[in-house]
Amino acid sequence: MLKNRLTYGVVLTVLILLIFLYEDGITYMALYTALALPILSFALTALSRRRFSVEERLTQDNIIKGETVQYVFNVTNHSFLPYTSVRVRFKANSSAVTADFADKFFSIGPYKNHEIIFNISAKYRGNYEIGVLNITVFDFLGLFRFEQKHDRAFMLTVRPRVLDLTELPLSKTESGAENVKNFMAEEDYAIISDLRKYQPSDGYKKIHWKASAKKNELVSKNYQNTKRNSVVLLLDNSMPIGDKKDEMVAMAMEDLIMEAYVSTLSYGTRHMYACSLYYMGDEQNEGASGNFDYLYAIAAKIDFVPRGAFGAYLSAYSKMQANADNILIFAQEITDTLFATVQTLSHFGSIVSVFYFKDLNEEEFKRVARLADMGIDAIDFRKIFA
Repeated sequence: MLKNRLTYGVVLTVLILLIFLYEDGITYMALYTALALPILSFALTALSRRRFSVEERLTQDNIIKGETVQYVFNVTNHSFLPYTSVRVRFKANSSAVTADFADKFFSIGPYKNHEIIFNISAKYRGNYEIGVLNITVFDFLGLFRFEQKHDRAFMLTVRPRVLDLTELPLSKTESGAENVKNFMAEEDYAIISDLRKYQPSDGYKKIHWKASAKKNELVSKNYQNTKRNSVVLLLDNSMPIGDKKDEMVAMAMEDLIMEAYVSTLSYGTRHMYACSLYYMGDEQNEGASGNFDYLYAIAAKIDFVPRGAFGAYLSAYSKMQANADNILIFAQEITDTLFATVQTLSHFGSIVSVFYFKDLNEEEFKRVARLADMGIDAIDFRKIFA
């Protein structure tokens, strides 16, 4: 626009000089025309800019990291006047968003539309705002601009990837143990242990129809209980440690931890472990168990915000004395509190493993070495992913 204004100023100066050099009706006409054109251009653009509409959409608002979504932006001219120049400036609220966003300049003929499609992906999991920063309409001389208000934005949710892990340090108890009475016990419907009188809570599946016919009353089947191996996944979802001013460092750490968390969850459910999720800040879903899709949906929404120390949370969990075969701890730091709590959990009979995600300092390295001496695994998860 500055270039157009300079050009117009030069033209106007030349016309004024022509009047002094060649005073004539034509030179005056040229000068008056040059003076009138900006007024006409301003008026027409001010009138026509109210006659266009914007439509936009995301083809998906929920994707997995690595997938690409399209942002479709459509401008329609409902006026008989053309838009000679329109600029659309797009925005994304994070540098983690990868897109072919750029300022787009285009013109739209009378009663025509113009569509722009952008491909968007994200480097890390999280929630990202996608939209238009502003729309600017220029007059046909390029001397004036009109900013169009546009406040709409879309929220793009990027979920963590699930990587295929080949091996994790999980123990298995011998299956087939009878009379196991805990929350991880399941019934083996292939083996009937005994018969008993029907109870209203049994349901039709447990009714032994032949025995019921003989006794002329409803008889239920008792099935043999089989212990299912269990895994508790304890997550440190406090604000990632490091330079908190560096958004990308924090997001990269968070992303790595969550990929490890859901990938381990996938491994456990694939190998028929009963998995339970524990993390800070959501008592409603804390200790949730179920199939992978259900647990993944919960895990994908876990946020990382400033909260209490993970060591205190871990210590509180150890006092619950939960009956779990395996306890996997996803830690950001190997602290003294974590070290002591891992010892306690190990004494309760659980197989405890600690996963960390950064280079250890000298004190952390010593604690990891002491855990190894006690037969407790402390593993750099980055090497599992590699």
